[in-house]
Amino acid sequence: MYFVLHNTLKNIFFEMKKTKLFKVAGAAAMAAQKDKSFLDKVKAFFRMLGDYKKGLYKPDNMNLFIGIAATLYIISPIDIIPEALFGPFGLMDDFGILLFGMKYFNKEVAKYLAWETSQNVYQDVEDAKIID
Repeated sequence: MYFVLHNTLKNIFFEMKKTKLFKVAGAAAMAAQKDKSFLDKVKAFFRMLGDYKKGLYKPDNMNLFIGIAATLYIISPIDIIPEALFGPFGLMDDFGILLFGMKYFNKEVAKYLAWETSQNVYQDVEDAKIID
């Protein structure tokens, strides 16, 4: 049973065209370059956590839950496709879960950055003074 399953999955992955994989990876890299840098998003994520702790910002719990669940899956030793049995192809499920989770983290960070920008609009405005 294991041998049949292993050979079937192996054939599926080897039949996948490398050029298609490289095209998808290249498109993802180009989209990432157009977007804010990864480091800026990481910094914004930690600012978001600080503002959440202070009670200033309320994130969408579903976005955070999916992102945290994806992160826990990646660092967990339990896998859908184990690396020990399938070698580098076992990393494909981790990579897919990573992309899925990053989508939701990215969505929440973008929402936070928009909120942060709207908070800074009136930062330099002073209260009105009554002049006699």
